[in-house]
Amino acid sequence: MKKRVLLIEDDDALRTSLAQMLDLEGITVLQANGFAQARRTIRTNFAGVVLSDIRMPQKDGFDVLAYAQSVDTELPVVMLTGEADVPMALRAMKEGAYDFLEKPCASNDLIDVLTRALHHRALVTRTRQMEQQIRRNDSAAIYFPGPSRVTKDLRSNLRQVAGQPLHVHLYGESGAGKKMAAFTIHSLSNEDTVFVSFNLENPFDHLQLPQSSVTLSLKNVELTSPETQAKILKLLQTISGIKIITTSTKSIEQLRTAGLSEALLTTLSPAEIHIPSLLQRKKDLPILFESLVRQATRALNTDMPQIPQNIYAEVIAKNWTGNIPALRNFATTVAVGLNLRRQQPDDLTLVEQMDVFERLVLSETLKRSNGKAGEAALALGLPRKTFYDRLARYDLRPKDFKTT
Repeated sequence: MKKRVLLIEDDDALRTSLAQMLDLEGITVLQANGFAQARRTIRTNFAGVVLSDIRMPQKDGFDVLAYAQSVDTELPVVMLTGEADVPMALRAMKEGAYDFLEKPCASNDLIDVLTRALHHRALVTRTRQMEQQIRRNDSAAIYFPGPSRVTKDLRSNLRQVAGQPLHVHLYGESGAGKKMAAFTIHSLSNEDTVFVSFNLENPFDHLQLPQSSVTLSLKNVELTSPETQAKILKLLQTISGIKIITTSTKSIEQLRTAGLSEALLTTLSPAEIHIPSLLQRKKDLPILFESLVRQATRALNTDMPQIPQNIYAEVIAKNWTGNIPALRNFATTVAVGLNLRRQQPDDLTLVEQMDVFERLVLSETLKRSNGKAGEAALALGLPRKTFYDRLARYDLRPKDFKTT
């Protein structure tokens, strides 16, 4: 990493002297005479360290430290202090400063402290780059983001079965992400295989497969007849290198109770993974919602909007019974609504913004339900009377949303 220091000092002569001395040591110096100038440079992943005086007019070194901590907790901040300010420097250390030096300080001491801070920052930067690269190549982290315990366990399970020559059964609520989990297992595999997804609601004879190296994802396995189950088992004998991933709302035990072939269940049972619903992933909702809004803005070819906190609060508060498809629809609606509002020339009050948003949600829900008011009210979790009251407020009529 290139040696870079953001030097914050309100004394022009001292700042120039320090900058010249650091420059002779091969350190690139970015100079600022105070907090206002410095904050333009302090960013997440700033490739350097901060060297700041404590006593400055208006906002002082503590303001610099607090701001740096709020932006990046691992950004080293070295404090410069006068002899009488040592207690203040010790306080700064407690609040997260990397180190402090008394003015005037020997050049060797300053270079030693800054070198250690720069080495620390370089390690942090490299680690973040490696983690980012891992996440970029890790389908489990991409498709199932979030800090919740159940999601962390899910990612671990998907990675584990991806590297094993096992058939897999995935189960969970509709819309929880079973198909995506099946694709994740495939993409995490080191083998050069083809991914084929097939809905068993369709005639099995329509399935076309290559004769080797294929990951076959079968949806709605609970709907299969005994004949189809036998055909699935036969595939294991006729296709070399096939990996079967079945998905269902039912677990292996529930499928056994439903009467599915014991031979098929025995083949699948060694690797069974539950895909949690969004109700079980409450901690993941903000990051998952933001990801879906980002996808929607890319599809709309617009910039990512600033998402208001009240929208995040609504996302967290709601029980997403439709799981990911329902959250994706809402994310698209929000992306459209926020971009439309951003283009308006006049600022809207909070009440006006909420009215625009509510009208948009009602309209989009009626579109999806083809003007069926009862279905739309159910999707929004509203009593019919409340739903009709909201429609009347915005002069919306369900029949206007029916398509011919």
